[in-house]
Amino acid sequence: MRPEDYEAILCDLDGCLISGDVLLPGAQALLARAGDRLTLLSNNSTDTAETLSARLAAMGLAVPPTRIVLAGTAAVAHLAALPGARVRLFASPALRAHAVASGLTEAREEVTHLLLARDQTFGYRELKDVIGLLTRGARLVVANPDVSHPGPDGVPVPETGSCLAAILSILPGVDYDVIGKPEPALYHAALSRYAIRPERVLAIGDNPLTDAEGAGRLGLDFVLVGPHARRWADLDRYLAEFPVAA
Repeated sequence: MRPEDYEAILCDLDGCLISGDVLLPGAQALLARAGDRLTLLSNNSTDTAETLSARLAAMGLAVPPTRIVLAGTAAVAHLAALPGARVRLFASPALRAHAVASGLTEAREEVTHLLLARDQTFGYRELKDVIGLLTRGARLVVANPDVSHPGPDGVPVPETGSCLAAILSILPGVDYDVIGKPEPALYHAALSRYAIRPERVLAIGDNPLTDAEGAGRLGLDFVLVGPHARRWADLDRYLAEFPVAA
């Protein structure tokens, strides 16, 4: 299969197109070739579509906010749609501002839900607060389950899932909702922009546990990017060497 054989391409971000603030080889060529058929589908729970679009533009990737679907903002939308939800946010400043703009007011008392996203200030005090709120009955909503994403120097960068692991080490039986990949909601949010059948969609990602698993649940063709295969300039050859897997 060639990229032109698909009507939509859902591409992960970290580890596929960028690594931190470093542009991976061939990323620009892939975006140019895919054009409007490509949507960034990322478990990023730090940015909004607008802040990520601006950050990518500074790196030389032109992706409008309308073609970016993120786990963090999807989690905010999920909570904003819950009647009477009183939410405590453990998230980045950008995502917290987005939550306020979406109509959420952060609650300090009678909290019904917690949002756990990639919060770089998450530490002992925050962990203690989360445990207290969960034991008092609040519902945990996790933006994404990734424990890390690839860093430009080869060192894994901690992700939301690492904070979740700390919570589960204390409350191993706690129930929680996941919004991002591999759960289908994020894929449905992206696919709602295209009136096409799943077999006309190609998903690209670097994480077998989230990207590949999520695509498989929806029956999408999938290409796994590995550390040995990050050159996108000749995508036809890439797809020939790493066949899609439904």
